[in-house]
Amino acid sequence: MEIIKRASFISYSLNPFKRNLFKCTINYNKAIPQLEATTNNLELPDFIREKLDDLQSEIVLTLLTHDEKTIGSMSSNFKGNNFTRNLENMAKHYFNQGGKLFRPKVSLMMANALNQYTGNGELISLNQYRISIVSEMIHTASLVHDDVIDKSDTRRGTPTVNALWGNKMAVLVGDYILAKATQVLCSIGEPAVISTMAKIIEDLVQGEFMQINGNNNNSNPTKKDAELRFQHYMMKNFYKTGSLFAHSCKSVAMLAGCKESDQMNAFEYGRNLGLAFQLIDDLLDFSASSEALGKPTGSDLKQGLATGPVLYAAQQYPELNTLISRKFSQEGDVKRAWEIVMSSNGLEKTKQLAEKHCLTAVEIARKLPNNFQMSERLADIAINQINRRN
Repeated sequence: MEIIKRASFISYSLNPFKRNLFKCTINYNKAIPQLEATTNNLELPDFIREKLDDLQSEIVLTLLTHDEKTIGSMSSNFKGNNFTRNLENMAKHYFNQGGKLFRPKVSLMMANALNQYTGNGELISLNQYRISIVSEMIHTASLVHDDVIDKSDTRRGTPTVNALWGNKMAVLVGDYILAKATQVLCSIGEPAVISTMAKIIEDLVQGEFMQINGNNNNSNPTKKDAELRFQHYMMKNFYKTGSLFAHSCKSVAMLAGCKESDQMNAFEYGRNLGLAFQLIDDLLDFSASSEALGKPTGSDLKQGLATGPVLYAAQQYPELNTLISRKFSQEGDVKRAWEIVMSSNGLEKTKQLAEKHCLTAVEIARKLPNNFQMSERLADIAINQINRRN
């Protein structure tokens, strides 16, 4: 497999960010004819679909399973007390809703494509399947914690854990899911893979810190300030969203026996897919209906967050910088910011940047073996981000 040009996150340093990823001056008029899906009407191969069908029940079973060696000497009253039952019920609350399983689907498809590439004879190994389980568990734990931080009462029309059981219990259940995910991860028995996946949790926390602290205090930013602000936004997007895709794809590549350069290609596929996913999410906060999105539109503005559409709009309408600097906290700020964004080219530029990252993911995917049309399926997953509605 041809080595794709490595981008910034190989070293996680700021300079490669500036060189390769987050330049605000991009030729947005460039046509991207490659972004055309080819496998939209095809079902997933049975061996992928069956694993996805089993995945949520496997996670629920993991949440209910206790180490009998540890608790064997404890009384039956402790084993079945209200605390443990409630913790398990709360943990199952999200997994029993039947989510889209987008992250495990990506890791399973990447695993199969790379197993073809290395010729190791497996469709998907047990340890690669475990990576998909861990990725979904980490993602769900992050949702539980995010709902507490964002004070969300519903998610996709369903009451959140914190709405039903309170913030303190929600924090505990998020921690519980992470602890169980760590147990599954350790069962893989590959220290390098375990370390790679553990980086996701570190990045999630780092991304949340970046989001809370922000980098938007200047009401009259220079062009350089605006560039740094956008870099901060994109770096946060990687930590909060792209890292999970990137490190999961790299981990299944490591388990496939890929050489380092191909591990990094898998990483870059996941990173670019994740960044495109988040950019489209931020766009949909302005353009989708609340029903389709599963949360109120404009929620980012209400939380004081300046996402891609807002930052691009501020380049066109500098008055928006004052609202950004005070996190849309004054009466009328959210409404005015919304109006400015909708009258600007912010949504268009955000979509075009997402297309740029999608194209990079597509280029990587199309260099993979295409048995079971896996290469094209991975390319189409990236392409389909552009026009998704929720």
